[in-house]
Amino acid sequence: MRVLTSAAKQSVQAVIDAHIAELQVIPGFVSVEPGFPVIDGRVHREPAVLVFVAHKKPPTDVLQEERVPRQLGPYRVAVMQADPWRQLNASADHSDVASEVTAADTALTYEPIEGDPIDKPFDVDRPFLCHVGPDAGWPVLKPFLEATTSTLSVAMYDFNADYIATTFIDTIRNNDLHAALTWDDGMTAPETEIRAKLKSKLRDRLDGAIVRCGSGRRFASAYHEKVAVRDSTSFWLSSGNWSPRSQPNIDPVGDPSARKGMYGKGNREWHAIVEDEPLSAVFEQYIRHDLDGSKEELAAGDGGVALGQEEPVRLPDLFVPLDALLEDQATMAATVAEPVAPKVLPSTQRRVKVLPVLTPDNYVHRIFELLGSATRSVYLQYAYITYSDKTVDKRFAELLAQLAEISFQPGMDVRIIVGSNGAADRVRKLVEIGFNDAVFRTQRNVHNKGIVVDGKVVLVSSANWSGDGVLRNRDAGLIIHDAEVASYYQDVFVDDWENRANPALDDDAPVLVASEGEPVPAGMVRMSWRDYYG
Repeated sequence: MRVLTSAAKQSVQAVIDAHIAELQVIPGFVSVEPGFPVIDGRVHREPAVLVFVAHKKPPTDVLQEERVPRQLGPYRVAVMQADPWRQLNASADHSDVASEVTAADTALTYEPIEGDPIDKPFDVDRPFLCHVGPDAGWPVLKPFLEATTSTLSVAMYDFNADYIATTFIDTIRNNDLHAALTWDDGMTAPETEIRAKLKSKLRDRLDGAIVRCGSGRRFASAYHEKVAVRDSTSFWLSSGNWSPRSQPNIDPVGDPSARKGMYGKGNREWHAIVEDEPLSAVFEQYIRHDLDGSKEELAAGDGGVALGQEEPVRLPDLFVPLDALLEDQATMAATVAEPVAPKVLPSTQRRVKVLPVLTPDNYVHRIFELLGSATRSVYLQYAYITYSDKTVDKRFAELLAQLAEISFQPGMDVRIIVGSNGAADRVRKLVEIGFNDAVFRTQRNVHNKGIVVDGKVVLVSSANWSGDGVLRNRDAGLIIHDAEVASYYQDVFVDDWENRANPALDDDAPVLVASEGEPVPAGMVRMSWRDYYG
């Protein structure tokens, strides 16, 4: 069975409906649905009853009368760990948050810039500074920022690293600069402190605003861009935030002692610095467009967009098993890796075709073109790929269907690495809609959102693959048509595939949604939702 058909779903659902009462009394029950089960680390293409629980335990830890039945009617019953999103949607304590998240894609007010300047090809005749994290993130970004002489325009989702804030402030004050900053509204406590520091230290040198997201706003759930434009002539673009995980304060290339355990200190990210005035001007134009939109909201009485305004946390904290964190860190801390050094490419001067992409403006149709151009290979590395069958996500579902078809094409080398958090549930959903399960591997600490096609074209971007991420949030990227540049990132991907990615789908850690004021259970640690998901 290549896909989970509607008829198979209906047949399994009838069995679920007949037994729902006995399933709902299972300790830790969250939800139940038809699906392909994950058994011994791989997806089995057979209809089954999937029971999701808050804390999946070994059978030996569960009393006989509390165990899930092995079979209902003609169908196998498989127990799966419910991820935090699934727990949130099933929790009465968090129903208001779940409703807000569900409604985030409605009545959006974003208006593109007239003429769609982002949706044009650019010929870049200066080389790119290609680099990846955790190998060489902050050691490249820091001098880029410090070299600013007149203006700095930044769009950022997560800005919670004190050392980046210090460099940002010192660069602006020491060089008497003017800076613009647009920032997502989903603040953590460290971000709130940095926001206050920027406001007090930079005052009129910083033109900053919060971009609020949600139903009735411009963007659905996140202002997720990671772009910094320097002096209107060059820019840094990345999959990674200005956070200790995305830009760890280490230099494995320059300091050999930092190579041990470097993959436990930071995420896998792809970054690029581009020196091209016309392309820089376009990204800066969109940052100003978003900033002006927030200013209009402020003038209309929405105080929540002001840089000094404290925003409530929208998503709850999580309880994460300490053993899982320590096990990951212990494994990674013992590993000595050879870091990938930054490279200026192409090595010979030539004009390179670049297609800038921006959500919600032109990302989808450019990615359709990119995947459709593949003749030999498609490599993707994403923090997550989350299928949705919602009507508003139809274009994203079509994009996934295109890739699913490619994954079975004879002679086509398709490889997909996804982050390990929640991977088992997400991958089995993709297999249900027609993906070849053999193309997937999982990897710890992946925050990347990149694609390489035929070893000749590369996408470096910040857009996660979800309905909101592809269609309704603000994200930025570059499609670079150059074999040398593409090969740089492809080599990093292949090294991850062979040395760090896992072909088996491990059970997810039993991460629990925390209620406000709830004590931390033994053996767990409290983390913010944003910190856990990177």
